Amino acid sequence: MLVKYTINLRDPIYLEDHWPIPMMGGNLSAVTRDEMVIGFEIIFSGQPVNFSPEIIPKGIGDAKYTILHRDKLFPFVKMRLQEAFSFVQCYFDVEILVDEIEVEYAGETDEEEKQIRIKSYESKKEKPTRIVPFDLFTRAVMAAETGNAPKFEAGLLKMARTEMLQERYIDSFRYSFLLIESIFGDGKFKAAHLRDALKANDEFVEIVSTALNERRSPKHSRDSDTEILLSKTPKPPTIIDHIVEKRGFYFHGNVKRKNAWRPNEQETAESLCLLTFSIANLISQAAAAPMFDDSLSQRHLDDARRTGAIMPMNVSFRFRDPQESFDRQGNLRVTYPGTKVTSKMAVSAAKTFLDNFEELAPVGQLISATCTLEETDENIFDIQLHVRPSTIARGGDG
Repeated sequence: MLVKYTINLRDPIYLEDHWPIPMMGGNLSAVTRDEMVIGFEIIFSGQPVNFSPEIIPKGIGDAKYTILHRDKLFPFVKMRLQEAFSFVQCYFDVEILVDEIEVEYAGETDEEEKQIRIKSYESKKEKPTRIVPFDLFTRAVMAAETGNAPKFEAGLLKMARTEMLQERYIDSFRYSFLLIESIFGDGKFKAAHLRDALKANDEFVEIVSTALNERRSPKHSRDSDTEILLSKTPKPPTIIDHIVEKRGFYFHGNVKRKNAWRPNEQETAESLCLLTFSIANLISQAAAAPMFDDSLSQRHLDDARRTGAIMPMNVSFRFRDPQESFDRQGNLRVTYPGTKVTSKMAVSAAKTFLDNFEELAPVGQLISATCTLEETDENIFDIQLHVRPSTIARGGDG
């Protein structure tokens, strides 16, 4: 059986000349488009048919079948390519996407072709679409007028985020810690002095506390020393001791140490990366706080009005005073900047109405509410409470 692996490069490169290279008993060739090399393919012949994926019945869940991957060559091909490119990367910024590989299986005889049930498959990493509120951009443009943009914080956070998304957790941790140390380290570099400086800073301790409450679980290794520590619900001072210790390990590790870290052992640092990235993210958000000044909120609304990007809504609602036996009708007008109604806007309008209702009728019992767009009568939301309003009986005379 023939097996072909196709692996793309992150960015195309130019090779003046190229030809097939023997590799692990197969042949490695460049894949080109418009004279640029966009990836490589490796073809192996004479491979066992039972390396191809198999379809097997699945006993539980909605799916009746599942795919069993049996290719024993695949992990060694990935490893060899990573090792080969580590040499190239000492000279050039070239990255091969070893987690996004297309695999094809083809019989070399009619009998083999009949035995291959799955001819090809492709593994790809999901790239989530970023959802960014538009008002964040308008606030950013206005806040930049001050000339005090958080460029330092944003630069290090961007590098920490990039490495984290590429699952290079060790490098991500290092960038996150550089930000932590730069902002709150008070210029200390010795471990003991640095720990003391971080613990003595109330703002940083509060940031660590918030990061602990919002921490994310790792996708991979769950038995790292960081994850074990986090499972014990530690206090911020304990976490500060831990990340400073890890700073010494990952910044100053000696390759001759028995337990030295290796660049290919990224998963053991995932929990550490997630924790320190959360801390770095909170530090950056604090640096960007001027973007949410009330004066900018008003400017954002005023600019929307000037351009006609404004959406007035009417909320009609029924409620009852507990001391009355009849329903009352109320109306509230809310205005939002925008050119189209979004789910987020509808939720915000509902929250605004509920907050205002509590102020308008503190003891009132809401029965229903309907919100419509003023210009088109388009329905935005409906609230219907199925609890009967109660009535407080009035006392009689004498």
